Amino acid sequence: MRLLTIILFILTTIPAFGQVEKISKIIDEIDAKENLNGVLLVGQYGEIIFQKAYGMANQAFDVPNTIDTKFLIGSLTKQFTAILVMQEVEKGNLNLDYQISNYLPDFRKETGNKVTVRHLLTHTHGIPNADLTSRYKAMTKEEFIKKYCETNLEFQPGTQFKYSDIVGYFLLGAILEKVTGKEFDELLKKNILDPLNMQNTAYYSQEIIQPNLAVGYLQKDSGFFNAPYWHISQSFSAAGMFSTVTDLFKWDSALKGAKLISNESLKAVFTPFSDKIRYGCGWFINDPEINGEKRLFAGHNGGASGYKSQIMRGINEELVVIYLSNSNKYVELRYPVIEALMIEKN
Repeated sequence: MRLLTIILFILTTIPAFGQVEKISKIIDEIDAKENLNGVLLVGQYGEIIFQKAYGMANQAFDVPNTIDTKFLIGSLTKQFTAILVMQEVEKGNLNLDYQISNYLPDFRKETGNKVTVRHLLTHTHGIPNADLTSRYKAMTKEEFIKKYCETNLEFQPGTQFKYSDIVGYFLLGAILEKVTGKEFDELLKKNILDPLNMQNTAYYSQEIIQPNLAVGYLQKDSGFFNAPYWHISQSFSAAGMFSTVTDLFKWDSALKGAKLISNESLKAVFTPFSDKIRYGCGWFINDPEINGEKRLFAGHNGGASGYKSQIMRGINEELVVIYLSNSNKYVELRYPVIEALMIEKN
């Protein structure tokens, strides 16, 4: 029996070690060219097969990034907001195809009577992107909505896709607070973070000192520079969270089963709006061709001042790649890793 255990361990360990070597070589080559500054995690079949930290969390105090370093995740926040919306749909508090004026009675009727919750989730609402030139300034939700969300529509809702950095998912956060009577950060903690034991993830507060949070930098040819200040109130439920790669791995694991919402609701989250508009609820739905075969993946990027984030997870494949960075320089790591692992699989 002991011999059989040893044989099984060797048979499972050798392929995993080979994968680690392959990933490490790929990322080291990218790092040599791009000077990575962040943390990468690769998971497969429910296990972490690779994780490594690069660069510095704090340049001034010579603090390196570690696996446990926290980063602002920008628009990865949208997928959490989408799940909160689906939870309220399941409770009967929201309907994806109801106009948003049903939930925000003070919203401009001319716009609110045309845009639905589903339009907000899928970036097909037609509300123009906000010109956030004064992001350092704190704004109430009411001020933000009045200034940026009630403008004339750019197109008939549901007819086109235009990615909305903040506006659409900001409105979803306001709707969630309206129908539940609770603050967004409270909903997030109670309905998602606590059940999944995501202890290093939360809605960011600029008043609270957050241990292990990386400083955001602008990365230029001449070195790193402090990123300009953004006030989190203008990011809210569209881009206001921080997290770690290991917590986001827990998040990916939860999305494999009906831990937070039903399988039917999960299917809706990962179903694109249409064949032409390849966006579900908080996720881009991609079907890259790898080794001559199309694969189905859900992914998203995020950005905050001095931070970049990216995640890609297989819808039918047991594979996830997560990279969080405290640099504004975007370096694509997901596709090189996924392609290498999928080719090896075949």
